[in-house]
Amino acid sequence: MTRILMTAAAGALACVALLAGCDQSKSAAAPAATDAPSASVAPVAPAAVPATTPDPAPVAPPAAPSATTASAAPAESAPAATAQIVSTSSIVQVRVPHVAKDGEEGLSSLKAMEGKYRWDGVDYLKTGVLAQRLKALTGAQYETVLKNLDAVGPLETQGSAMAVFGNRQRMGGEESAAIVIDPARNGLRVWLLSAGRQTVFTDVQGDDIPWPESVQSLIQNVAAQPAS
Repeated sequence: MTRILMTAAAGALACVALLAGCDQSKSAAAPAATDAPSASVAPVAPAAVPATTPDPAPVAPPAAPSATTASAAPAESAPAATAQIVSTSSIVQVRVPHVAKDGEEGLSSLKAMEGKYRWDGVDYLKTGVLAQRLKALTGAQYETVLKNLDAVGPLETQGSAMAVFGNRQRMGGEESAAIVIDPARNGLRVWLLSAGRQTVFTDVQGDDIPWPESVQSLIQNVAAQPAS
């Protein structure tokens, strides 16, 4: 009888132990399930906001040209950098100021030629200081000036100036020239009539060298001729 009770008691203890083991297994499993990290969800990036391009600044329209600019005509180029040309209906005025160099011979030296023709010994229109100054002043017209002084008088003193004038052979009143020298101002003034046009050259600044009476009469006679 006692053996049966002991056996029964042992079986009960075994059941109790079995039940306790089951309870411990459940307890261990629960925290594992609880502690397991949940599936991570990738953070959703905020939607990109398109960059706003600032409106371009308004561009002011180009300023209208002023009346002076709009009406300005292109300047006519002069034949030389220092030449000043003034054209009227009948006479072209050309001013090319002469700048004397140190030691340069002056036009006052021509007093030694007073009363002489260009053919008397040295041709002062082709050689010497007068020829050099004529070339610089008249430029491309220099040869025309020489041709228009083929029939020429002597170099004369008239008042404070010296002058020589004449015309091309058998073409008086059509092809003529006159050269006036102011020794005091070391200046030249040249009158040229060629191809129906009058041109006056001068190489001094300020007031023009006055025409001697004989040259002035020559110019007036040409002006009095009827137009061809």
